[in-house]
Amino acid sequence: MKVYWFSGRSIKDLCATTQTSLASGLVARGHALTFVNPDPDGSHHDWSWNHQSIPIEAPPGFRSRMLGKKMRTWFEKQDSGHGCVAFIDWRIANALIPLFKQRKIPWIIIDRSPPADKGVLSFLQWPSWKRSWKQVRNNQSSLGCVVSENHHAFVSRKTGVGPSSIVILPAGVDLEQFQPGKRFDELTMVYHGRLDQHRGVLALPMLLQKARMNGTEARLILIGEGDAFSGLQAMAKGNQHIEVHSSLPHASLAKMLSQCHIGLLPMPERKMWAIASPLKRSEYAVTGLLIYGIDHSGHRFNSEEDQNWMNLVQQRDFHEEALVWLKSLNADTIERLGLEARQFAEENLCKEKTVDALENALLSFDR
Repeated sequence: MKVYWFSGRSIKDLCATTQTSLASGLVARGHALTFVNPDPDGSHHDWSWNHQSIPIEAPPGFRSRMLGKKMRTWFEKQDSGHGCVAFIDWRIANALIPLFKQRKIPWIIIDRSPPADKGVLSFLQWPSWKRSWKQVRNNQSSLGCVVSENHHAFVSRKTGVGPSSIVILPAGVDLEQFQPGKRFDELTMVYHGRLDQHRGVLALPMLLQKARMNGTEARLILIGEGDAFSGLQAMAKGNQHIEVHSSLPHASLAKMLSQCHIGLLPMPERKMWAIASPLKRSEYAVTGLLIYGIDHSGHRFNSEEDQNWMNLVQQRDFHEEALVWLKSLNADTIERLGLEARQFAEENLCKEKTVDALENALLSFDR
């Protein structure tokens, strides 16, 4: 089937590995996929799909709207033909859906997360998110994809979209790219993703400081970009036990994770995180990391299996519980629990299950 994937996200974004895994998985299964996003021409030459660059420069709050309009202008000139399906991020959906309707092209909304920004940006984004999903509610030739059961329930409650129109796409991981490796000699905790203050990342340097004062020889690696980046970078300049990286290519990220011991999930129990299925959680597990974080539905795996390699605690106890837990760990325990984490990931988190779910949604329009 011919697929156009419209996205506002760069494939260099650390959060884009699910997107690239899905796209490459569909191409491997014989679908002709064209990826349309703002990345420059030639930047996708190592990937298996076709790429169309739609460059955009706009201030925050207007970027998605302007990008959607430019994508529509480009797509109006394309001969989409019969048997075409469009995937589209909810942020740019409203600009393109009228054209899909006009051409009788089925579409699938890709919702990895409702609006996660704070303040004015969030105020601007929520109406757009609701309109995108209500388009799904009002059109039989459309579906929407979410990341978890809680996300599914949230969308249905807020927009009235029926369960049969929503597909769950959990965060699947490439088991070949992300694998356990030779660990650092010193106990190393890692966080990767957006380095935004409202994600709780500023609690992590203090966690390291308290752990070291408590006698645990440890270090901390932070990877990503966001409004807390400059502050974290300043902390790292005065502390040899903290590393801060703005971004890493996917292969370099996989190697870095494979050398660490503990993956951190500091996002607090708020609406946006409680319905999430963070990709980093799956990538931690598949590289054999132990996981430490705040206990809420967005951080838990939906499984009845024992997960002794995962320790989720109440937010108020985040630092205190960590000190006790870190003290209890030794090399043998970390190795044993890491193997259990990898085994769980192999059985539950491989990207093929996610590709299966998306392909079934895609093929449902051809029945």
